[in-house]
Amino acid sequence: MHFILVHDVKPSSSNSHSHSAAASRKPVIMLQKPLRLVEKLVPQIKLVSSRNKPVHLLSHNARGYAVFMEINYRETPNSPFQKIRAQFIDVDLNKISATCSTKEEAIRKIKSIKANPSEQIQSITVKRTKQGQYRLVVHRTRRKIAQLKKQFLNKHGNLVKHAMIVETSNGYHIYWALRDGAVSKFVPIQKALAQKFNSDPLITNLARVMRIPGFYHMKDPNTPFMVRVLQWGRKKPFTQEELIRTFRLEP
Repeated sequence: MHFILVHDVKPSSSNSHSHSAAASRKPVIMLQKPLRLVEKLVPQIKLVSSRNKPVHLLSHNARGYAVFMEINYRETPNSPFQKIRAQFIDVDLNKISATCSTKEEAIRKIKSIKANPSEQIQSITVKRTKQGQYRLVVHRTRRKIAQLKKQFLNKHGNLVKHAMIVETSNGYHIYWALRDGAVSKFVPIQKALAQKFNSDPLITNLARVMRIPGFYHMKDPNTPFMVRVLQWGRKKPFTQEELIRTFRLEP
């Protein structure tokens, strides 16, 4: 199992102390009921870095690091993948993103988004790419994200009723655990699932890492969000053929 620590946000020198203090007052891990049996074992889990140095995940998370895990199986970080553990999607409800050819087009897009009475905007950024295009990213408010979370489950609840659902700060990670998954079919099915659920289209690579439930999402140090399992899904693993048939995918 390969764990990856990524700093969610780099605190500035002016707020690094308050960030650490605020995080330390939060319980770092709260296990759901089915996991309480391993609660006593958590302090005994020993992980080491690539340099063979001990890594304490809970204290790192409290200091602002996110904890990710590579979903699919391979022996080492540089070896080929041998097993597909799950097909999954990242439903990111926080952002509206678009790539515009000209600055004027980006401005028109921003005006259109602001004019939409149903949107609640937290921030807007526009960056020029190396190709000369304009990358527009709009972040929604927490209240709007909460509304969209409810709408997503109301719309797709029947389709994901047997899947594992993990709630994140910005939406959901949804997993369909697999048996006998073919490595060659993983990427095409990922792309088809992203299209089916209008989820993040970039979540398609074999080496994709995802947030682990039981740790805080720390991109906003003032409002840590506990990543948690909402639904464990059915016990019997899916097959890739079943997913294709059930969702009428065209991988």
